[in-house]
Amino acid sequence: MKRVRVLIGGPVSEWPAALQAGELTGPWVAADRGALRLLQLGVVPELVAGDFDSLAPAERNLVEQQVHKIVAVRPEKDETDTELLLRLLGEDETIDEIEIYGATGGRLDQLLSNIWIFTQLRFRDLVAKIKLIDRSNVVSFYLPGIHAIERLPEMTYLGFINLTAVENLTLLDEKYALQSWSSTTPFSWSSNEFTAKINHFSFDSGIVAVIQSRDLHGQQGD
Repeated sequence: MKRVRVLIGGPVSEWPAALQAGELTGPWVAADRGALRLLQLGVVPELVAGDFDSLAPAERNLVEQQVHKIVAVRPEKDETDTELLLRLLGEDETIDEIEIYGATGGRLDQLLSNIWIFTQLRFRDLVAKIKLIDRSNVVSFYLPGIHAIERLPEMTYLGFINLTAVENLTLLDEKYALQSWSSTTPFSWSSNEFTAKINHFSFDSGIVAVIQSRDLHGQQGD
């Protein structure tokens, strides 16, 4: 299986501990400031894309000196740096899984953009390959069908969010069941839980995000 890890520019405070410690192996690619942060970890990304508006001239020079493949665009563009990078990754059909770090925390508009990106028709072929990962959440994306979800041992909760209209969303064996639920608007079924190592759900149309999450120290669940 070919997995690519992506770092974008969200706050370092939201990184999982293994990333902060530089323990996650590549290959790595990066958008904008994510490139500098990888270099600071001693990791040279294979590809960097963006307008680099978050880097000072000296920082950009550092990236340009060490990274061999850079796709630079002007700040006045019609897609975000993350969308640009995903479009480039989508050209490589050998990639099976894309883990994205640095997509959460900080500005809410960027967080929502990083989640709803995958409702765009041009990224449909990437939907099932994507995971957004931070220190307390792992988000996966699903197209219609019957799906099995394996519980991550460090996570407690399970949430289902239809990002688009959805038909017949059914939570088959989770703690709180749901039978053939449909909606024309996005909705979040949060704070559910696994009943076994592997649980199942299904739906007939739309795109559904599934979030495995945990409370951090000092936080309390719903």
